[in-house]
Amino acid sequence: MDTLRPPIAETPADPTVLDTPFSVFNIELTNRCPFRCVMCARTGNMTRPQGLMDFGLFRQVIDDYVRENPKQAAQADCWLHHFGESLVHPDFDRFVAYASARGVFTALSLNPLMLKRPTALALLRARPAKLYLSIDGHDDASFERIRGVAGAYDASVRNLLDFLELKKSFKSKVQVIVSMIDFGLNGDSIARKRDYWSNLEGVDAFFAKEFVTWDGNAPDVNVLAGNRPPQQDHVTCRFPWSRLTVTWDGDVVPCCYDYDKRYVLGNVAQQSLKEIWNGAPMRSLRREFLDNRVSNPLCRNCDYLRA
Repeated sequence: MDTLRPPIAETPADPTVLDTPFSVFNIELTNRCPFRCVMCARTGNMTRPQGLMDFGLFRQVIDDYVRENPKQAAQADCWLHHFGESLVHPDFDRFVAYASARGVFTALSLNPLMLKRPTALALLRARPAKLYLSIDGHDDASFERIRGVAGAYDASVRNLLDFLELKKSFKSKVQVIVSMIDFGLNGDSIARKRDYWSNLEGVDAFFAKEFVTWDGNAPDVNVLAGNRPPQQDHVTCRFPWSRLTVTWDGDVVPCCYDYDKRYVLGNVAQQSLKEIWNGAPMRSLRREFLDNRVSNPLCRNCDYLRA
């Protein structure tokens, strides 16, 4: 006769360990930039070293992403920038072309001032899926107040218009969005230029982009903010459960607002993205969020933690 045995208690699943795969939200080709934008935390607050991503490292990240989450890689925007102007990278087109060839939905936000004809041709040949062409202001003076470069608005417009002509001649399907940052210094310019950019042939959409204070640690950016998001009594941010950001040197951070690498999860030169996704630093971050006790230097001052 069989002896009755008590049921074996199951160990509760650890909520900080995820079975769901990660998304790579953005990959930083470089954190170098010739602009001095007043709304960018990079301008007066970034202290980390500047550099260019190695192609072998980039290829490893793309291959890892496609292997682990091919559906998301093909459908969701993977931005090939973080805190820098990607067109500064001398091999930017090689990076874009590789990601596109692997089926990644490749996107970039860039400044039209950088889009001189050789660069524009290289970009179109690399076949990105989506481009944000950021052109703030409505004349040289307003552009300089926002982007910190003198005498650059008209040149930016010429480059943008030339790019749209090239897009047409290439019969390119790249989605082009003209974007302007929606904050006080740009209000008049948006009112003046919205209709023009919205109705221009080759422009798929106009986007008044939300002003953000990044991780809340840049005082000069914080003072430019208007009304802050209403704060809830609990953490609402879901980034640690959905996405990763890779910086130019292979470090992985949990958030696209982390301009100074305040919370490093690991490095792709030593670990796979899958290992980093459920590694100790990420699990610790998720635990802070679940316990509603956020003290880490990246998230504690963020306006969007409990938005």
